[in-house]
Amino acid sequence: MDERKRQILLRRIADKEKIQAERNIRIKELWNNLKPFQVPDDVPNQIPIVTKDEYETFYVPKLINAGAIPKEHLINNQVYIGKHRRCTIARWNQDLNKFEYWRHKFGNVFLDTCNHFEDDDGFALFVPIKLGTDADFKESEN
Repeated sequence: MDERKRQILLRRIADKEKIQAERNIRIKELWNNLKPFQVPDDVPNQIPIVTKDEYETFYVPKLINAGAIPKEHLINNQVYIGKHRRCTIARWNQDLNKFEYWRHKFGNVFLDTCNHFEDDDGFALFVPIKLGTDADFKESEN
């Protein structure tokens, strides 16, 4: 590779790193300034992919401080209002250690499960913010 191409490549790499660093700063600002959760849309759409340690020491406490319900406070078979990629109403199943929610896919409706935000498994997580009712859960099936 000639020197000119190498310099262009190095500049592109530096630009990419700069953009990523600026993005990380904006993400941290958002999380450092979370307002108390009132409705599911108040919960950030995405939790960044970070190390397990950073997730547990930074993001989980930020969610709890903004009003997300910690896993230790969940009640078996209680319905919760919150945020997940596919739903805003889910029921805690202590035996499964997961939330159950009605999933609508290709015209079918079935119970699916997802983890509480403290149990990140790389898939969409449910962030509960307040109690719901059995009627809410039944209505979410439709």
